[in-house]
Amino acid sequence: MADDETHESDPGDLGRRVALRRRQLGLSVDDLAGLTGMAPDYLRRVEEDRGAVLRSTALARLAAALETTVIDLLGSGHDRPPGGMAGPTPTLLELPEAECWRLLAHGGVGRLVFDAERGPVAQPVNFRVGTSGQVVFRTEPGSRFSGLGQGAHVGFEVDRIDEAFSEGWSVLVTGRLRGPAAGAELTQLQDLGVEPWAGGDRSAYFVIEVAEVTGRRVASDR
Repeated sequence: MADDETHESDPGDLGRRVALRRRQLGLSVDDLAGLTGMAPDYLRRVEEDRGAVLRSTALARLAAALETTVIDLLGSGHDRPPGGMAGPTPTLLELPEAECWRLLAHGGVGRLVFDAERGPVAQPVNFRVGTSGQVVFRTEPGSRFSGLGQGAHVGFEVDRIDEAFSEGWSVLVTGRLRGPAAGAELTQLQDLGVEPWAGGDRSAYFVIEVAEVTGRRVASDR
C-alpha cells in the first residue's frame, strides 16, 4: 500500500471512531497529538469532520496510538466474525492477573456465560469494572438474569483481536452473580457510566463478584 494512498470511511464514521477510542483510553486530544506527532488542531478536525480522508501513514499512526487497527478505525469488516489467517510464528502467553485487570479497566463489551434451560448460553453485555473489582452490567428489570438466583456461578469473557497482525488477547472471569442492586449500592453503580448499546429500560444493575481472573495473549513476530 502506497504511503500517499488515502482512505475514506462512511460520513462521520472515522472521526467518531477516533474520538470514541481516544475517550475509552482516557486520552485528551493533546495526549493523542503527542503520541502521533500530529497537531492537536488537525486531530480535532479529524474528529469533527464528517467526511475525513486520511493518508495511510496517518491512519497507521492513529491506530497504533489508539491501540487498535486501521480496519477498526475505518469500520471495515464489521458484518463478519473476527479472526482470519494465523500469524507465521504465533506465541501463546499467559497473562498475569494485574495485566488482566488493566485490560478490563476501560470497560466495553463482554460475554456473560450462564446456564439456562436449553444449556450454556453466552450473551454480550456492556460492562464496567467497579471500585472493588467487580464486573458490573445493566439489563432489563425482570430479565433472565433475575431468574438465575443470587450467587449463580457464571463466567465472563472479554477479548480483542488485531486481524492485521494476527494477534489478540482474551480475559476470562469466573465468579458469582448477584442483583439487581438496590439502595446505596445502586446509586454507586449508576455512577460507573455503564451504557448498554441496546437501549431501552435497562435499569437493573447486576454484579459479578470475581473469584478468579485469567488471560491469554497471542503474539506474532513482525
